[in-house]
Amino acid sequence: MTDYANRSARGRAPDDDEASLRSRLESDRERDRRRGALGLVDLADEGGLEPATIAGLAERTLEDEAADVRQFTVEALGLAASVSDSDVAAEAIRTALADDHEWVRAEAVVAQSRAEPGNEEPLRGALEDDSGWVRRNAVIALSKTGAASQELLIERIKNDPHSGVREYAADYLREYADEIEAAVRILAAVLARDPEAFVRAKAATSLGDLGTDRAEAVLERHGLNDRSDDVRRSAKRALATARGVDPEQIDAGLDGDAAPGGGPGSQRERERQRQGPGPNRGPAGSIDGLTQGQRDRR
Repeated sequence: MTDYANRSARGRAPDDDEASLRSRLESDRERDRRRGALGLVDLADEGGLEPATIAGLAERTLEDEAADVRQFTVEALGLAASVSDSDVAAEAIRTALADDHEWVRAEAVVAQSRAEPGNEEPLRGALEDDSGWVRRNAVIALSKTGAASQELLIERIKNDPHSGVREYAADYLREYADEIEAAVRILAAVLARDPEAFVRAKAATSLGDLGTDRAEAVLERHGLNDRSDDVRRSAKRALATARGVDPEQIDAGLDGDAAPGGGPGSQRERERQRQGPGPNRGPAGSIDGLTQGQRDRR
């Protein structure tokens, strides 16, 4: 299962009770409101929130001037709505899908998939968002809720300029491959030609799971000879999966270094792409690097 991979500052919130955290949402200081929201994210993840707290989070989601506060309040609302019905939370989440900050909208897509997992329309609408990070989360949300399709994922792979969208579309394609040969054909093209190493690595993994003769041939020809060490390793594991053997039985020269510098295939470039836009890689300047998917317990 793949992850949303949003940046978050979870884990730095105060260890207060729910009432104290709720009161922080009313502070004049942005730092206090953010810390309150973060604490409520943790509490919501542990088992839900009181109606008064949900109302306070909804108000901050709709009115707070700080984008990072809105991001974390909508995250808390999504978690709370996943364990109990709340029209207040659902309405605030739907409104946040049109927020003027892309990280808030991206988080709102995650929240929407939790609050109303059977409602595809808002998630499909997010596929048309100007932000690639929002579209990426829409691909993941549709796939996790069972609403994606081979056609949708292939269209994203072919036409979306954002590498994160292509990465997750390639990853989920193995789960939605109704026409195996067509899926193998597009994944082969990704492995051979996509400029981003982590997209090619996901394509290699999917090819290994599909395991056709052509998939194996592509992994041998392109995957094991990729310029990125990460892609070559992914291809080796994928080829082992396709053949039902231990990866150590795959003869592949993996002693070379990964692509140097900051270009495609490098560790630095991969981390830059995963972290997202902006000088601080997210709305909060002090972020601990945890991902949304690492905290997603669904």
